[in-house]
Amino acid sequence: MKILMWIGIVFLVIPIVYALVFSAFSFYVNSPNTHNATAYNSKVSNQYYLQDDKVIYVLDGNFFQIGGADVEGADPDTFDVIDQSYAKDINNVYYNGKPVAGANPSSVTLVTSVLASEINENSANSGYLISDGKVFCYGEVIEGADPTSFSYLLGSYAMDKDYLYYFIDIKIPRKAIPTAMPNANDGYLRHGEQVLYHGVVISSEASSFNVINDEYAIDASHVYSHGVIVEGMVSDGFAVISPYYRKDKNQAYYFNTPIPDSDSDTFEVLNDAISKDQRNLYYDGNIVENKKVSEVSRSDADELQKIWKWKSLHLDATTVILVPSDDIEDITNDFYAYNNEVYARDKKLAGVKPEDVIVLDQDENTFVRIGNQVFYYGIAIMGADPETFAVISVRFSKDANHVYWNEHRVIDADPSTFKYEDNLYADENEAGEYSLISN
Repeated sequence: MKILMWIGIVFLVIPIVYALVFSAFSFYVNSPNTHNATAYNSKVSNQYYLQDDKVIYVLDGNFFQIGGADVEGADPDTFDVIDQSYAKDINNVYYNGKPVAGANPSSVTLVTSVLASEINENSANSGYLISDGKVFCYGEVIEGADPTSFSYLLGSYAMDKDYLYYFIDIKIPRKAIPTAMPNANDGYLRHGEQVLYHGVVISSEASSFNVINDEYAIDASHVYSHGVIVEGMVSDGFAVISPYYRKDKNQAYYFNTPIPDSDSDTFEVLNDAISKDQRNLYYDGNIVENKKVSEVSRSDADELQKIWKWKSLHLDATTVILVPSDDIEDITNDFYAYNNEVYARDKKLAGVKPEDVIVLDQDENTFVRIGNQVFYYGIAIMGADPETFAVISVRFSKDANHVYWNEHRVIDADPSTFKYEDNLYADENEAGEYSLISN
């Protein structure tokens, strides 16, 4: 018993010792002193250092993984940091170690924040700077910005007397003094009755706008996911039930996909995979046809969630059956055999038997022939001739009439003369056609 106890202690101690040694090693290797480097002002920036009488820039002070790069032309004697990313010397203003064109080192002002008291934020490290009558954002000039009225807001938002700015290229006419949105990250900004998300006006109903979490928000008319309207979802009764499930007054959703025939009032999440209401049992938002709601308790649901024991097979796009994994034969990663029938990823193949599925490339199992159709990763290659079809490489194939890239026809390749070479691939043009490209 004592031997087992000591073995247990050893196995417990080894990873702790390893973690401590790795941390100590990382600290040593990442230390500026190890590299004979001295920060110009570590309280303001951990990115600019003096090393061997040269100025170097180290992204986020990461000597270990990234290392330093010379700030070309920088004068070490007059060099001084302005904030985390901006610095200057007698010759230039620098942003992330690169000279800022058009900036004057003798005329440098950090942009102050008008929302500092509201959101407890200031202008330090905002990315905005004024120099010689010009406004800069992340080292580039904002054309037309008024330096005398320019102020920082939050995140990447700023404004002057006429416009709101988001980064360099988004400019919105000002109608009001912007304010921060309650419970929101700095991608949101209220501008009168407008709500902006990462510089884009997404709503004109700011009075009813409510941020639910970092992903979802609502107003009187819509539900938004990362600032984009979720079509079909309504704000009335909207709630995030769990990381995977949501609902509104009409129905439940698996992520943002409607769960068919679901009842919002009785919908209940049993675990990440299994949910139910008074009508159906659901697996990943699909109706389970071969299990009754009354038959599945929470403990049963936990059992059905074990993917090494149970697998869902699609009958169609919205309906599945749950069957024991041991009873399923994987023909490929896209076709399965169960009870002498064949299932694709999204449907049951009517009238198809396992012996009808012919794998054309046994090494990769990506090209499959079923009757008169050829598939690439389960996607039909439209127009392919099964009688003359041949696999050329992992992605290329051909028949008597065409060459194919994945499931797409290549318009500029002749199957009679086509030869595959390394680094050859096909790319889509604006018309949706694929043509050959070689690196």
